[in-house]
Amino acid sequence: MKKYYSIMKSSLPFKDFGTDELEYVVKKLNLSLSSFPKGAVIFSQGDTVTHAGVILEGSVIAESVSYSGERRIIQTHSEGALFGDVLMSSQSQPTPVSVIAREDSSVVFLSFESIAENACDPLCRRVLTNMLHGIADKFWELNRKIAYLSCRALRGRIAMFLLDMQKKHQSSTFHLPYSREELASVLGVNRTALSRELSRMQQEEILSFYKSSFKITNAEKLRNCIGGN
Repeated sequence: MKKYYSIMKSSLPFKDFGTDELEYVVKKLNLSLSSFPKGAVIFSQGDTVTHAGVILEGSVIAESVSYSGERRIIQTHSEGALFGDVLMSSQSQPTPVSVIAREDSSVVFLSFESIAENACDPLCRRVLTNMLHGIADKFWELNRKIAYLSCRALRGRIAMFLLDMQKKHQSSTFHLPYSREELASVLGVNRTALSRELSRMQQEEILSFYKSSFKITNAEKLRNCIGGN
């Protein structure tokens, strides 16, 4: 576990923790490492989730499957990311998504019950506070996704998403944590149509891209694309 301390300290639950503080909390909450091979199901859609996970190695995807069998990727999480915290906080509701290892992955799980029982401890209370802040942030992130889906025009959805990425990275050049298929799923569009539209926007010198690396070359034109809703 100790070899992952640097990653744990970069994660939301243990934000601003020193090594000694982290080691204390690991022992206090009896945290241990779990390993999952690529393709392993960590949570299944319909399960009741009692633990949240911090990814120490690898990555996972959260996906939902509709009644018609359509698979949609909701989110991708990489090293240092926290997942399952919102699901853990609502134990009366089954999870609407499955969480699957995108590659061989190592995860440390946090029990809501254990954190709550130790909330009188100042360091455990910091873990709880950090996780609550994260849940609030995810609420606003969900609002943005709803905004993407409410935009009728494909180009408008792409523009909104890329402008949000520019703001997040504070740069016109950034790398997306999604494959093209995953990005299409996030935006709720057809992959072929997405690739075609991105190529058109590149030809119009609105943006340039190579695989998952993007550069906004004309932010004004990109913002005007949203008006096409």
